Amino acid sequence: MRWPHLRVRCAHQGIWKTSSPVVAGVCDGFIGNRIMSAYRRDCEFMLKEEALPQEIDAAMRRFGFAMGIYEVQDLSGLDIAWAMRKRRAATRPSEERYSRISDRLCEAGRLGRKTGAGFYDYISGKPAPSAFVVQVILEESAARGFKRRSFTPDEIMTRILKVMRTEGEAILAEGIAESAADIDVVMITGYGFPRQKGGPMFSI
Repeated sequence: MRWPHLRVRCAHQGIWKTSSPVVAGVCDGFIGNRIMSAYRRDCEFMLKEEALPQEIDAAMRRFGFAMGIYEVQDLSGLDIAWAMRKRRAATRPSEERYSRISDRLCEAGRLGRKTGAGFYDYISGKPAPSAFVVQVILEESAARGFKRRSFTPDEIMTRILKVMRTEGEAILAEGIAESAADIDVVMITGYGFPRQKGGPMFSI
């Protein structure tokens, strides 16, 4: 058991009785943000290849999430992740796969709900599909030579879950998390993964 003194201290202070603490090693994003960043990035690749934001969000809600990834991003704001991408641009490997869809939305002033537009339009206060966003997606897709096709909800979720599990396996291999169950606790209690599904690592 790693860091047993920390577990003893948490138990002594009653933290284990009132919350679901998980011991995590140090890495960029720790456990939850690292997994979320991985599948968010792949969702943008799906946008370029085949899907639209409302289709990905609908698939996630159908699976059991309260909100889809693009609804979440609009709620939290797109500018923070944009600033991080700009800081890393100088050191990003040239061969690394990258999507400019989010960058283009931010450049257009679409930073989420707080500006009335992000991946969705918010004229009535509720998310509505945006013709501008679709245009950006189709332009980026065409620029990369993708031949678009329809994506089923099951295909979308299969891909998202695969990315989650792959990143989770890497986190375990690096010793950042002690167990697959710990990763599931993080994703359920902190990142909206539907509790009834057991967590992204539940099948491992």
